[in-house]
Amino acid sequence: MMSNGLITLGWIHTHPRQRCFMSSIDLHTHCGYQTMLPEAIAVVYAPNDADQHVGVYRLETPGGLKLIQECKMSGFHPHPDEIKIYSEADV
Repeated sequence: MMSNGLITLGWIHTHPRQRCFMSSIDLHTHCGYQTMLPEAIAVVYAPNDADQHVGVYRLETPGGLKLIQECKMSGFHPHPDEIKIYSEADV
């Protein structure tokens, strides 16, 4: 991709039967992208969410990014509610 002048800006995935949000697995996946490229985005397509079909998200910096970078848990798991971990990206 680099030889063609292209970069990976982020990733796209679906939540076919869930609402449009970032799960704990999504947060950890996106952390790798945003650590390498601070401008990276995560796109979620949720066709069955009546309120929002598409979301474009980023980890909050520095708090959310640092929290996920330091999290040692895997699989689906909770993260603290008292810190805003991610938000909709300005697109």
